[in-house]
Amino acid sequence: MERLTFDTEAVLAFYFGEEGSKVVGEIFDGVRKREVEGFISVVNLSEVYYILCRLNPGLAEQKLQNLRLFGLKFIAVEDDGLWVEAAKIKSGHSLSLADAYAAATAKVLKTKLVVGSDDEFRGLGIPLLKIRD
Repeated sequence: MERLTFDTEAVLAFYFGEEGSKVVGEIFDGVRKREVEGFISVVNLSEVYYILCRLNPGLAEQKLQNLRLFGLKFIAVEDDGLWVEAAKIKSGHSLSLADAYAAATAKVLKTKLVVGSDDEFRGLGIPLLKIRD
């Protein structure tokens, strides 16, 4: 079974109907059908939520529920291995803390990382699934 971790940009592209949204929708469909195992760090989930909440708090709640119903697994920052890995990634690369958590989650769970067009993920040694160029 394919295992994928989602970066914030990919989820927001889906919700905003941006380029690559169709790819993400197909992946979410696979997660719903249990053909794909999907993950998102709670740090990235909080980023999705606050961006949507700025637009409409009700929309943020609805989209959070959608992600739960899709079957996406929310990965908490309880394991020292996860936050330490995120810190190591952040210390050596020029990317946001949320991006470091997405990368660390993918690395720790040994998944591909679903990203938008983020070039900052290159060179991390993590397999990427880019939704757009």
